[in-house]
Amino acid sequence: MRINRTMSGNDGGAYTTPILEKPSYRNSGIIKAVTESGEKIQVARIDYESFENEEFQYIISPFWDIIDVLSPKVFQGIPGIDMNLRLEHYYRVNYVPVFMTERTPGESREDLWELLESVGLDYYDRLEWLIRTNLRAAIDNLIVERARDERKKTSVSERKVFRKVLEESQYGDIIEVTDLRVVGRNSKECTKQLNRLMHYGVHLISRKESVDLEVKDYKALLPVFYRMYQMDEENRKNEQKKGIERAKKEGVYAGRKRKEVDEELLTDLIGKFQNGKLELEEVLEITGLSRSTFYRRMKAFHERKFE
Repeated sequence: MRINRTMSGNDGGAYTTPILEKPSYRNSGIIKAVTESGEKIQVARIDYESFENEEFQYIISPFWDIIDVLSPKVFQGIPGIDMNLRLEHYYRVNYVPVFMTERTPGESREDLWELLESVGLDYYDRLEWLIRTNLRAAIDNLIVERARDERKKTSVSERKVFRKVLEESQYGDIIEVTDLRVVGRNSKECTKQLNRLMHYGVHLISRKESVDLEVKDYKALLPVFYRMYQMDEENRKNEQKKGIERAKKEGVYAGRKRKEVDEELLTDLIGKFQNGKLELEEVLEITGLSRSTFYRRMKAFHERKFE
């Protein structure tokens, strides 16, 4: 007999005792917290398993080494899960966890099959629907994307390829680079990418520098890289100031010039960036613009477009 209970409470009792048999069906996703800038931080894995006797279970496995470095603004927890228990796995046996009921259609919903068909489903699997749908719950910033069962190790020697591999990575993957210049051109970019590696739960190996960083290592290392970035910025500004002072003494300083970028190229890059075909870092590398300058140009582009 299938028992389908939806309930919440402390982890303990029959509904949290795992079924240890081999499932007849399994589906998996990665729960991600989406930041205001659009970064998708991996916070947990969710598995759905069903069995021949019609029993089922959900398993939510938090990535504590990532969660522990996140601010409350980015991650407030997983609904229905007592995060204070800090369990490796949270089991919900023969009932649908709160996290799923809050963001997926129930079996009694009148338009259920319309919703299933809208994502190409001809069977009822709440997790699969959640993975496929573009609809987002308004209650928090959590989404679910498909998980791989196997961990990947990828060797990379180009910065553009590194960014692509990182975006497709999931918790536990390994990226091996020839040297740290593949990660970033300077300390600022390296700091940003190391932060993303930490948020994605990716293990980094750099052969030239003999660097071997697991997720737990980033927290201690990032302040060092950030300080290096601050020092680079201070040195750059000091050199810039000296150059301006020399130019003023020589009477050749005419103020800061607007950086010219081909208008047709910029229009094309703005379109590709907004359609998700190019990352912001790629656009900045092509144009040589700073982040703030690019966004100002993009805003001006849209204002002209709708005049």
